[in-house]
Amino acid sequence: MLILLVGLVAFSQTQEKTAVDSVQYKRTYGLRLGIDAASLIRTGIDPEYNGFQILGDYRIKNKLYIAGELGNENIDRNSDRIDFKTSGSYFKAGIDYNLYQNWLDMDNMIYFGARLGASNFSQTLLRYDYAQDNSYFPVFTNAVDREFKGLTALWLEIQLGIKVEVLPNLYMVANVQLKRMITEKTPDNFDNLYVPGFGKTYDTSEIGVGYTYGIMYRIPFFKK
Repeated sequence: MLILLVGLVAFSQTQEKTAVDSVQYKRTYGLRLGIDAASLIRTGIDPEYNGFQILGDYRIKNKLYIAGELGNENIDRNSDRIDFKTSGSYFKAGIDYNLYQNWLDMDNMIYFGARLGASNFSQTLLRYDYAQDNSYFPVFTNAVDREFKGLTALWLEIQLGIKVEVLPNLYMVANVQLKRMITEKTPDNFDNLYVPGFGKTYDTSEIGVGYTYGIMYRIPFFKK
């Protein structure tokens, strides 16, 4: 009788453990949208900058998302040697892959992302100084005030970031970005100094960097 009771208890514990181990938490699928707070803060503190960015993603598998960003930037830059304006919009599309293994019903992300970015913009050259090798003669300034429209740029971008659920379906987002220019249309006898979505450009490099931090809300569609 004792052996039978011990056997029943052991069988019951085994069944309970199997039931716990077999519990699978369903993941929420839905459209997640948000805003980039970094560009809004910069707009408020930098008198030469105005911009915004909308963030979005949608889960297609447990750890895989389609993702993208849509934004607009305006730069009115005044410096010692050149004054210019840049204005335009951009779109970035790609995927995010979650590298983080969530516990139980958590839904956070440490992700690696890839994007293809495209921008359409205009640039106005207001003034520039001629370069010279000595400082004995006065600097000659050329006032141009010429606008170049229909400029475009295409680049590849990788991201490393986090998305943390702070309240149900509400997420804090932050990432860093590394970008490489693929192709760009430049003004005649001039160069692009700033590309919306890509950032500052350099004659000696096709590499750009960036960052984002903001907030997103997920509209839940279903669980599976």
